[in-house]
Amino acid sequence: MNDGKEKKNGLLGTAAVMAVIILLAKLLGLLRDILVAHTYGTTDAAIAYETASRLPILIFDFVIGGVVSAAFIPVFSELLVREGKPSAMRYAAAYLNLILALTGVMTVLGILFAGPLVGWLAPDLAPEVHDLAVRLSRILFPMILCTGIAYSFVGILQSLGEFRIPALISLVSNCIMVGYLALVGDRFGITGLAAAMLIGWAAQVAVQLPRVFSLGFRPALSTPGVSAPILRSLRMALPILIGTWTQPICAVVNTRFASAMEEGRAITALGYANRLYTILVGIFSFVATNLLFPYFSRANAEGDRRESRRLMRVSARTLVFIIAPIAVGLVLLAEPILSILFERGEFTAADTALTAAALRCYAVGMLFMAVNEVLTKAFFAEGRPKVPMTTSLCAMAVNVALVLVLRRFGVGGIALASGLAVAVQCLANASVMARTPDGGWAAAELADLLRSIAAALVMGAVIWLVKPHLPGGVLVSTVCAVLLGAAVYAAAALALRSEEARELVRILTKKRGGQDE
Repeated sequence: MNDGKEKKNGLLGTAAVMAVIILLAKLLGLLRDILVAHTYGTTDAAIAYETASRLPILIFDFVIGGVVSAAFIPVFSELLVREGKPSAMRYAAAYLNLILALTGVMTVLGILFAGPLVGWLAPDLAPEVHDLAVRLSRILFPMILCTGIAYSFVGILQSLGEFRIPALISLVSNCIMVGYLALVGDRFGITGLAAAMLIGWAAQVAVQLPRVFSLGFRPALSTPGVSAPILRSLRMALPILIGTWTQPICAVVNTRFASAMEEGRAITALGYANRLYTILVGIFSFVATNLLFPYFSRANAEGDRRESRRLMRVSARTLVFIIAPIAVGLVLLAEPILSILFERGEFTAADTALTAAALRCYAVGMLFMAVNEVLTKAFFAEGRPKVPMTTSLCAMAVNVALVLVLRRFGVGGIALASGLAVAVQCLANASVMARTPDGGWAAAELADLLRSIAAALVMGAVIWLVKPHLPGGVLVSTVCAVLLGAAVYAAAALALRSEEARELVRILTKKRGGQDE
């Protein structure tokens, strides 16, 4: 009993530390975007940089993407439980060699074929913007190699229960970018910014090296043949890869259509909106999925699927409680929030309006994106990657069909297509999970999900009614709206008897009681 309580407390403590680190990393990422917007706005340089910086990561996501950690952690956890740490570490060394070979080839090919790749991603760019994007992408393609190594190390560390160092990697790279923009600015132009981005990704590898080596990992210069664990990873790889393709495919479709809108400015508007949307979702869903995935994998390796499913349901309910009010708030307050954050320097009021149209529509998929991350990781941990693979293919088809219909509504229509595609995948994954033992939500759990959503809608209605009457300028009225929304959501959640709200009150009351004593 005490062991279970200590395990729960340890998990909550790790989650809290991770949340703080990720919050700092996301805030620095937001500051980075603010500085980029101030310096470059939606100019030709910004369009070229947005296209070039997207290209290496998109190709990485298409070719190996989620496979790096998702196909690694279940096999590593199984070896750790059944054969011990030395066997698991030998597998890790062989796996890293495989990732190095793949990412090395991808990097070289990307540099050689940068021109056609930029043309494929953004076919309607002006010739001078296209040429600049090609030059920048050749600087940035080594990011693929850095990403492969960094996420291999993340898999090793998380499998061994070390979550804080992997959580730090984005903080380090964002620190480098923010430092460059703050100290150097536009002195070396957009080329200097691309170089700083590459250095930031290389730092993600460097910051993990000491801890990886201290835990016993040693690289192997050569691996004799292909081992059985590597073959198991490879068999899982393709369905896992396709299962993570929804976001990359949506990004490619969006960029291709956006390159013909607003003289290419729609690309940067989608980029700024998507990163802000991802920051807000990522602060919470990253903690849940990256912390719990190794626990899912370990529980399944030990034959305790019931515990794995319980963790999945609890994390999904918690994410809905946290993200539902954020999504509603973004729909209502997208324009003033973006104005406060970005509207200065080269970023104009017209850019704010364009980006807000995208952000409001991205917010439609925010809740589904967070829950889908949990469901996808649960399927991967159980060795059932074909389920998210199938639902991902459906979501991609939905995205393409919706973009063809909704593009007439401009940048907002493109973003809405992505949000609805993620919703389709999430609902399909949940439906499949519900048909398996211990995979469905009980009636009380579903009611609790609906309570969180209902409380968020009540909050949204109050903000919508009161917002025109709030005092002050944009900053003061927006802060008032946010504070009012938080208060109304908390009151509505408690009035509706949300279990998450009551648990939060119990935690706060317990802490206050401890302080009073």
